[in-house]
Amino acid sequence: MKKTFAAVTATLLIALPVSAALKLTVADRSEKLSPPHGKVGSTIVAAGNSKGQTFTVKKTGKLEGLFVLTAGVVNAADLTVSIYRTENDYPVGDMLHSESGRLPKGAAEATLKLEFESPPQLKTGNYALVLSAEESDLHFILGRGYAGGRAIRNNKSSKGRWASAGGKDRDFAFSLLGIEAASKSAFQEASGVAGVSVKLLRHTNPPFIPVAFNKIRRQPNIVTVMVDDLGWNQIGVEQSTMGTNPKLYRTPNLVKLAAGGLSFTNAYAQPNCAPTRAAMLSGQYPARIHNDVYCVGSLNRYGRGGISKEKAKFTAPEQTEDVAAEAITVAEAMRKNGYATAHIGKYHVGGHGGGETLPENAGFDINIGGFTQGHQPVCFASKDGDNWVFRKLGRGHFDRFAEPYTESYLKQHNFPLSLLGTPKHVSDALSDAMEETIGKFADDEKPFYLQLHPYAVHGPVRSRPDLKESTGDELAGFVASIDLTIGRLLKVLNDTGCAENTLILFTSDNGGTHKDNLPLRGKKGMFTEGGIRVPLIAYWPGVIPANTVTDHMVHTVDYYPTYLQFAGDRWIPPEAEHPLDGESFVDVLLNPNTDRMRDPIFYLFPGYMDSRAQPTVATIDEIEGQRYKLLYFYEADDWELYNLNHDIGEKTNLIKTHTSIAASLSQKIHAWLSQKHSTWRPKYPLKKDDGKSAGPPPSF
Repeated sequence: MKKTFAAVTATLLIALPVSAALKLTVADRSEKLSPPHGKVGSTIVAAGNSKGQTFTVKKTGKLEGLFVLTAGVVNAADLTVSIYRTENDYPVGDMLHSESGRLPKGAAEATLKLEFESPPQLKTGNYALVLSAEESDLHFILGRGYAGGRAIRNNKSSKGRWASAGGKDRDFAFSLLGIEAASKSAFQEASGVAGVSVKLLRHTNPPFIPVAFNKIRRQPNIVTVMVDDLGWNQIGVEQSTMGTNPKLYRTPNLVKLAAGGLSFTNAYAQPNCAPTRAAMLSGQYPARIHNDVYCVGSLNRYGRGGISKEKAKFTAPEQTEDVAAEAITVAEAMRKNGYATAHIGKYHVGGHGGGETLPENAGFDINIGGFTQGHQPVCFASKDGDNWVFRKLGRGHFDRFAEPYTESYLKQHNFPLSLLGTPKHVSDALSDAMEETIGKFADDEKPFYLQLHPYAVHGPVRSRPDLKESTGDELAGFVASIDLTIGRLLKVLNDTGCAENTLILFTSDNGGTHKDNLPLRGKKGMFTEGGIRVPLIAYWPGVIPANTVTDHMVHTVDYYPTYLQFAGDRWIPPEAEHPLDGESFVDVLLNPNTDRMRDPIFYLFPGYMDSRAQPTVATIDEIEGQRYKLLYFYEADDWELYNLNHDIGEKTNLIKTHTSIAASLSQKIHAWLSQKHSTWRPKYPLKKDDGKSAGPPPSF
């Protein structure tokens, strides 16, 4: 099956003319360029200092030239643009085309338009545009934002060889003339954080015949992989990240998952760890009495860059840290539907108030690692007397997997022999536990439900040495360890004969926190898209159509009812005792082209979390075919409104120009907060003067 996003390196059609006259002019600064967002820098082109930008051609066509943004000019004279084919993002072979010209007046801090006199015809493939000069001394803007290549250099510091310029994920602020128009339909223009347009890759689903739900004859096994603190686009998958994923992240097993399954571009979680895990476990928002987990730890987390306790207008209510023992967890519901159940890894929402809320008492037949801890204290095992252990990690469940790497282990998993005898990494120990657990379940006739919750990539960020070396980055190496877990999951399912009847869902518990989430604004803990939008890939060969994408909104509370529907809804929690706030997305999994709208997604946060959050209520919903986010901030007594279709970076507040939409969404917030049920008790910030609840936001 043809993949829409495939970028295959190819050679040129024919030999191209060399040394024609390049036309250089100053263009309109508003010309659409790849966005120089992130930490903007500059790079120099001068004698002996060549710079370039690699790029991807997705459809054969003529390259007529390019626009490029300058940062300054010390000496304006000559400029030569040459084209090479590339391998591994660096030029190889002979020069394919070259033209030279003279710089115009006013070239400093301008958008230059460079037009070829003899436009070369390029096939689908990977290429480099190289800028060089003999007399000029030019400075060009470097930023981030182009998923199809990166900035490169060849100068004295690189010893005459090609190397990355300004970091592995830096790009010129540029756009191509002519050839890019051939593939322009694959992109949607949207505003980024820096206020410049961001190109979002829009996938076209291949033809498929949806599997009817009544044709699924058996209850599927279900594996939910919830990574810790993994940002929306901190994976090497173009489909789910809309082409915004930095090249830094290499995840071939997740690429395989996406190629064989369904990617969600608009999946949401709570802003940080514990609330998301509580939502998945309970299928409820925090406003339910048996959830009541709004934040990690306390809601009164003043200071640390945020508002001080003295200056804050409110105090926060008390909350719990555990899903209540009275709750009917998803594991308990799945057991009632005939499933064997297991939890492996981070749990975080049990045990703070007593053992009755730990996984083994909350519906899980097997618990390996599930405890109160919100993160791993260590990433590598160490020796304690005669034994190898993961020091202070939970209750020692992973210690039996802590022995150093042996030769047989390394060969079995195709790991480098350089690891022989070195301490075991926690991600590999988690994979060992996963393989053992699935092996046990495979011998049983029951279907199984497995929560596989890696400790990665929560801090401390320590990756396996070989993975850090291969990626050149500690976080990227940590992400790579998750990808290896996915590879081992696919293998053990295949080896045990479970693959054809197993649904895998891969996601994260909140936005990224260790690096930026651009083009999304913000990070973990915030109610901006960078804090709450997460990756989601669903995989079930033969049932979920391969290489498909949907922009259908999903929230963590939706997993519970989805699992119950796949289980046959033989038993569901009584509405009066444990209502579910989410909605099943089984229909979307079976037919990604489904255009059904879901109910609004809501957020309520009655407290303070350092610089990242203050008392807030928010909703995301569709009105007249557009997806909007409305937020109310108690401290400022103010509203904000964003159109997420055109402003993914939440740059433009529409509250003054789209008042009818804001009013409609505020009414939905009020209706949601005011619903009547014995289990519905939303908590609000408390007024300092009298300690009374501030209540729902005022009507807009």
